[in-house]
Amino acid sequence: MDKLFLHTCCGPCAMWPLEDLRNEGRKVHLFFFNPNIHPLAEWERRRDNARKAAEFYGVPLTVLGSSDEEEWIKRAGEGQERCRYCYRVRLMQAAEEARKRGFTAFSSTLLVSPWQKRDLIIEEGERAARETGISFLPYDWREGYRQGQALAREAGLYRQRYCGCLISLDESSYAESIRRDHRELSGRAEGSSGLE
Repeated sequence: MDKLFLHTCCGPCAMWPLEDLRNEGRKVHLFFFNPNIHPLAEWERRRDNARKAAEFYGVPLTVLGSSDEEEWIKRAGEGQERCRYCYRVRLMQAAEEARKRGFTAFSSTLLVSPWQKRDLIIEEGERAARETGISFLPYDWREGYRQGQALAREAGLYRQRYCGCLISLDESSYAESIRRDHRELSGRAEGSSGLE
């Protein structure tokens, strides 16, 4: 069966798609490109857990870019259009990378979450497919979301409580505890007690 270039937003969301694709017999290459994840400490933690998921399933992972907080802050008042932009940037980059590497199809682990905007993801995936000549496969992995989260727990993966950008963090009911966690992470990384 064909290889699949799979954009991954995080380790936990990759678990069920990788399980399903393995059962399908597909060879998968994970691609972590998520400039929407802020702050940098959060981006690094999600990158590290994407690596753990790749190791768990024995699949290759490519990491590209970093956190781009400024771009998302500029779009704070755009509502759903901010989300569309977010999907567009990531899926276009995934399609371009897939084409460069000789893949004929790509998809995204965003399609596992019942909280993502599925219609927008599919629209932007199909747009990227038209522009690059690579097929976008709009899997519906939502029924396996809970099983994927259980697999993530078993594998000891960090499971985040907000979409990724600072705007979604502000909307999270866990915002204060997440920010405290980020301060601790940043403090450890800098060898200090935390951010001001």
